Amino acid sequence: MIWIKSMSEINKARLKLFYCNMRTRNKRFNISLLCFFCFTFFTFSEKIPTILLAEQSLKKGIATIDLGLYPGTLLMHGMSELALVSPDSEILPRTIDLFKKYGTKEIKGRGSYISYEAGGTGAALLVWKDHAPSLSEQVLDGAERMMSGQSRSPEGLLVPNWKRENHKVFIDMAFAVTPYLLYTGLHYQRPDYVDLAIHETMELFKILEDKTSGLIHQARGFTGQNSLSEDNWSRGNGWGAFALALLVRDLPDTHPKKKEVDKLAKKFFTDVIEYQDNDGMWHQEMTDHGSYVETSGTGLLLFGIGILLEKGILDNSYFDSFVKGLRGYTSYIAKDGSVSNTTIGCLSPRMGTKDDYRNRPWAFNDSHAFGPVVLAYTQAYKMGIKEIKPLKKLGKYVVPDTVFSKTPKTYVRYIPQRKEDIAWENDRIAFRVFGPPVKNQVGSGIDVWAKSVRYPIIDKWYHLNSEGKDYHTDRGEGCDFYDMGYYRGCGGTAVWHNNKPYTSQTYFNHRILKNDKKEIIFELTYSPVDVNGIKVYERKTISMKKGTNLFRVVSIFETENDRDLTVGIGLTTFGKQKMHIDKEKGILSCWEEIDSEHGYLGTAVLVNPEGLLDFTEYEKDQFVLIHTKSGVPITYHAGAGWSKSLDFDNEEDWLKYLIREVKRNKF
Repeated sequence: MIWIKSMSEINKARLKLFYCNMRTRNKRFNISLLCFFCFTFFTFSEKIPTILLAEQSLKKGIATIDLGLYPGTLLMHGMSELALVSPDSEILPRTIDLFKKYGTKEIKGRGSYISYEAGGTGAALLVWKDHAPSLSEQVLDGAERMMSGQSRSPEGLLVPNWKRENHKVFIDMAFAVTPYLLYTGLHYQRPDYVDLAIHETMELFKILEDKTSGLIHQARGFTGQNSLSEDNWSRGNGWGAFALALLVRDLPDTHPKKKEVDKLAKKFFTDVIEYQDNDGMWHQEMTDHGSYVETSGTGLLLFGIGILLEKGILDNSYFDSFVKGLRGYTSYIAKDGSVSNTTIGCLSPRMGTKDDYRNRPWAFNDSHAFGPVVLAYTQAYKMGIKEIKPLKKLGKYVVPDTVFSKTPKTYVRYIPQRKEDIAWENDRIAFRVFGPPVKNQVGSGIDVWAKSVRYPIIDKWYHLNSEGKDYHTDRGEGCDFYDMGYYRGCGGTAVWHNNKPYTSQTYFNHRILKNDKKEIIFELTYSPVDVNGIKVYERKTISMKKGTNLFRVVSIFETENDRDLTVGIGLTTFGKQKMHIDKEKGILSCWEEIDSEHGYLGTAVLVNPEGLLDFTEYEKDQFVLIHTKSGVPITYHAGAGWSKSLDFDNEEDWLKYLIREVKRNKF
C-alpha cells in the first residue's frame, strides 16, 4: 500500500488523475463525474487548484450564455488564455473549434463591434501566437472591416455605429478594440492597427479619468454631449484594466508608446488597489464599500494586477493584494462554476449618477460573470499560484437562481426562521408583518420593503440576511429602510377610542389561502385588544395581484357586546411628510424623504368615502377614521411606491396613480 503523506500530495494526485481523464476523448460521463468528485473534495480541503476554478467556470459559462454576444467573446478570450497554459492538451483544439464556428456563423457573433463577428480578442490572440492559422482569414477580415466600417469619435476612436451619436464613448470600447487590433497588427505587421489599438485605450483613459479617485468613469455623452457619468463602476474599471494590462504585456518594448503605457498602468492599478475591501473584493461603486460586492469587475481587475506583477510594473509589495483577491473571490463561485454578484448589462443607467450605478441590480450567472473568473485564475496559475485557500468557504455567498426566481409574480411566505415574519410581494413592491416571537419588541403595523426590480426579492433578501448581509442595505434591488417600530406602518389598523388608537400585538395565527403567480391571499388573526374594558378581536384577509402597488384588506372587528366601532387605518411618518387628504375620494397619502440616501417613499390608504368619518393624527401616525359594526367586514386598500423604483419619480406621479386606483378598485 502506498501512503500519501500530505493533503497537498492528495490534491496533486487527484488533479493529475483529473487531467488524465480530461485527455480521454469521448468520455464525457467520466469527465463530468470525476470533475464533480474532485470539486466536492476540494470544496472541503484546505486549498483548491486555481486551474480547476478556471475550468469549472469556463464549462459552466459555455453551457449557460450566448457566445455570440460580447460577454461570450470575453469568455472565449479567457478560454484562449487558459488554452495557452493548461496541461490539458485538448483545450487548445477545442478552443479553436469554437472560434471556427464564428467564421461559419454557427455562432453568430454580433453587437456594437465588427470584431465580435470573428470571435473577438481571443481569436486574434491565438492567431498572433501562431496557434491558430485556420482562424487567420476570419480575424484579418474582421480587423479590416472594423477599420473601414466602424464609426469614429471626434478623437478618432472606434465607436459603435450609432447614427449622429459618435460623441458618445464608454470604457467598454477599449475591451472590444485594443486587444483585437493589437494582436492583428502585430501578426500582420500593420503598425496603423497597433497605433490605433494604443490610442483607443489611452485616449479613453484621458477622457474618462476621475482625477479625485484615480479611477475612471464609464461613459461620456449619455446625459449631455460632453457630460461624464459620475460613477467609479467596478466592471467599467475592469474593462479598462483588461485592455491596459494586455498593452503592458504584449506591446513590444521597442514601441515608442510603451513607457507611456506602463506609466499609466502603474498609476491606475496602484489607485485601484486602494479601493480593495478587506476580503480582497471590489464593489459595484468602487469608492463605496456600502454598495454590493461586484464579481465581474473584481475578476478583470485581478487579471490586470496579475499581469502587472508578472511584468514587474507593480512590485512584490502588491502580491498579497492579488492573492487576497483570489481568495475572497472564491466566496462568490460555486463548485459547479456558477458565479454570483455580477452586475447585469450596464451603460450609464438613468442619469449616470453614483446612485444609479449603486442601484443597478446584480444577477446570478449573468453573462458577464464567467470570463473574469477564467481570466483571474488562469493568470494566477500562469504565475505559479497553483492552489488557493478560500478566504471563507467556496461559494459562501452564492445566491442561485435555482432558488430565487427571476420571473415577476405575486408571492407570500411565512418565515419561521426569521421570527415568524410573513412577507408578501408582487412585481412592484413588497411588505411584511412581524410574528409572535417579537410581539414585545414591535407592533402589528405593516412594514414596507421598497424594490427597484420586477422579479421577486423576498427569498433572496432573507437568504442574504442569514449570511450576514442585512436587507437594510440596497445592493441594487432596493431594501428595507422603513422603520415603523410600534406604529401602524403602511395600512395597519387600530381601534380609535377617546381620541387615541388601541392596537393589538403582532398576529398570533395565520393561514395562506392562495399563493400563485397572479394573486396571493392570506389571513391574519390577532389577539384581542382591551379598549377601555371591552375586548375587540380582529381578523384580516390580505390579497394582492400583479401590476399594482396596493394590497387589498378585508378586516372584521368583533366585540363581546356587538358595539359599533371607529377604526383607524394608519400611515407612519418620519418628520418630513407631505400629506394629501381627499375626503371625497377617500384618499390618505404621504410622500416623504425618509432619509437622503434612499429617496422618496409614497404610502397611501384608500377607503370607501361612504364610511369615512375623519382624518386625524397621533404621534407619528396619520389616520383615516371609518365607522364599522361588530362582525361586519370593512374593505380598504393600502400600499407604497418608491422614487427609485421603475414606476414613480415624484409625488405627482404617485398621486396620479392613486386617483386611477380609486376609480379602478372596489370596496
